[in-house]
Amino acid sequence: MKKLILLMLVVMVPFLTYSQKRTKKGTDKTETKDKSSNEKSNFMIIKGVEVDMTQEGMDEAEIQAGDVSLDQLMKKHIKPVSRFYFSYDVGSLRNEEVQKLIESSKKFRSMAQAVNASAEYGWEFENATVVIDGAVKIHYYFMKR
Repeated sequence: MKKLILLMLVVMVPFLTYSQKRTKKGTDKTETKDKSSNEKSNFMIIKGVEVDMTQEGMDEAEIQAGDVSLDQLMKKHIKPVSRFYFSYDVGSLRNEEVQKLIESSKKFRSMAQAVNASAEYGWEFENATVVIDGAVKIHYYFMKR
């Protein structure tokens, strides 16, 4: 009986120790690497300056006095008469794509057109900020690729 137990221990001990070894100490199978950390991200800021052209003809006193009809005020907000000026800030990157965006921005009449044009080149919308300074609204649209 002692010989049988000794023989089983001799056979089983190497088998049991082999099954408990780790495969490799340097790698862990449950750990996944973030592939986006290796990718280079580009950022762009679309700055749109909107100048309200209707503010020049009407002042606040006329609006409050009732000289301007409610219908005119509603039309002003639905279809504003404003002029946009755009600039694309991509840092020191000046390639053909950015030059095309700058050239085509002269024809844009809204911020949506500027965002859609940049989306054609692979830019994705991240965030937006609007700063109002009197009759001027400054739109900052942050894009990422």
